[in-house]
Amino acid sequence: MKFPTLEDILENKKCERIVSLVGLIFPFLEVHVVLGPKVLCSTTNADFNIFFKTHLVGPIAELYGSQITHILSFGLMVVIFDVCVRKRIPLTLFSRFNIIQGVLLDIICSFFGIAYSQLTYLVRESVFGELLANAAYFSIIGFILYSIFMILFGRYPKIPIVSEGARLNVQLFR
Repeated sequence: MKFPTLEDILENKKCERIVSLVGLIFPFLEVHVVLGPKVLCSTTNADFNIFFKTHLVGPIAELYGSQITHILSFGLMVVIFDVCVRKRIPLTLFSRFNIIQGVLLDIICSFFGIAYSQLTYLVRESVFGELLANAAYFSIIGFILYSIFMILFGRYPKIPIVSEGARLNVQLFR
């Protein structure tokens, strides 16, 4: 009886699609830590605020709360990016592309968070600041949902700028 190798398992279509979703964990966590409290927990509805604070934003903020866990997740993201770019594990091109795209989307989300936090208090708390936070939050969530949808159907998600960067990194060590 022949046992399947790691390469055989990773080339299975269902496994390939599940592995491709791994890279989207990072931007999902990052957007909920950076912009989630501003967007989801600043409404006038108290029940809505309590629900998101206890079920979504709160637990993720506890996970990312300390600087050590944030640094560890960043280190894990760098290792996963390096593994995908240099082809250290026999992942398919589809999986590598989607994982790299998720990591690049996380970098963009980190940029939005840093840029938003550097705005003055007056701008952050104004209607314009809330508009920026909502636009950044819902665009990142929209890209994540779009990517999940396309990956589950076996297609390459096309996100402006991010897809081109992922394609260049996948071709680097082809």
